[in-house]
Amino acid sequence: MSQELEELPWRRVLLRVGEAVVGLYVVLDDIFTPIFEPVVRWVVQLPLVLRLQQFAAELPPYGVLALMAVPFALGEPAKLYGVLLVGTGHWVTGLVVLVLAYLVTIVLVERVYAAGRDKLRTIGWFAFVMDWLVAIRDRIHEWARTTTVWAAAEQLMERIRAAYPAVKQRALEAVEWVRLRLRRG
Repeated sequence: MSQELEELPWRRVLLRVGEAVVGLYVVLDDIFTPIFEPVVRWVVQLPLVLRLQQFAAELPPYGVLALMAVPFALGEPAKLYGVLLVGTGHWVTGLVVLVLAYLVTIVLVERVYAAGRDKLRTIGWFAFVMDWLVAIRDRIHEWARTTTVWAAAEQLMERIRAAYPAVKQRALEAVEWVRLRLRRG
């Protein structure tokens, strides 16, 4: 019977849709993680976030799972509100709400997960789903690294990293120049 279920076309379709969703998430994560990384490093050192991690580490497995749901429950409506703002012409406010909602959701869920990972893995279905997601992510990364687009992106990132100190210095000089002009009146 289980072999018959595995051969059903709808099951294959659902698996492919799931893999596509995970694939899109992996690609977006690879794009945005380097952008948000400095902010995330700062946020995870905040006392509130550190206390949240400590609290999560003391919870039982399903408590950690429930705590991971809280940022989603708060963040998803905020993301929809951000989209609504953008859709009604409030671009800046909408984009700020979207970015903050994504950042808060990602940081809090990641911190709670990091603190309770071992306990969460004791939940059989959760461990199975995480292993499945990681396997898909790894396959996508393995394939992506063989593409010419990946090689071009790596070259571009190297050029950006090499240029960053000079650009930062020029930006600091420009800010100082503006400050001096504002002081002079």
